[in-house]
Amino acid sequence: MSDDWQDAAFSSRHMHNNRGAKSKRATFDVKKTFGSYEVKCPAWQRLDNASSEQASSLELYRLTESKEGVVGVLILPGALRAAVVLSGSRQSLRTTIESIEEDDDDVGEEEEEEEEEYDEPSSPSQLRFETFKKNSFRSPKFWFRWSGSPMVDTTPSSPKTGKLAGSTVDIASGLGYIVFAGNDCQKFKGTINCVQFGWRDVALTGHKIAARSELDVPVAWGKGAIGGFPSLI
Repeated sequence: MSDDWQDAAFSSRHMHNNRGAKSKRATFDVKKTFGSYEVKCPAWQRLDNASSEQASSLELYRLTESKEGVVGVLILPGALRAAVVLSGSRQSLRTTIESIEEDDDDVGEEEEEEEEEYDEPSSPSQLRFETFKKNSFRSPKFWFRWSGSPMVDTTPSSPKTGKLAGSTVDIASGLGYIVFAGNDCQKFKGTINCVQFGWRDVALTGHKIAARSELDVPVAWGKGAIGGFPSLI
């Protein structure tokens, strides 16, 4: 999806129309994203090890320490439980993740190549773009990266892992984006990628079932995330 709405946000006409009584309506409050969302993902439902007895969800809790990202957890029962970080642009997402992983030397070449595929040239409007500031004419859009351990189907005879079917793999990560239907952040549409499942831009939708105030929940990122919180964001 294009970032043309960023240009509109900084056009003189838009700034003029934002004056007066309408200016409050045009201001996006990122804290509106906080809450619990019921998620639908057809690709997840087609997985053999997907658990239909539990609902999939996206929990958004708070801002990162840098205030440039939103911290949460994505849960696709039987398939993936992952920490997620959302940000208003690819550039700010990259900066936020680099800050979180500054002491982690295990960022794989595959992830770097995936990042490059989604990269776009910087433009003056992107450089001027203030994190999380959206306008009333366009829908709030967030890029995100997830980090977790996908549950994949393997066999006991697998020469690579020797793990049983439905076992977890090492910590992995992937990219995606979500676009909210409006500034109230009640519904969203987007996509998610996961190499382990063969997912590339698979559909992801959700609707808010409960709003919340900022909640200081510890969310693990990177190695050792399962079963403990050695690295908190």
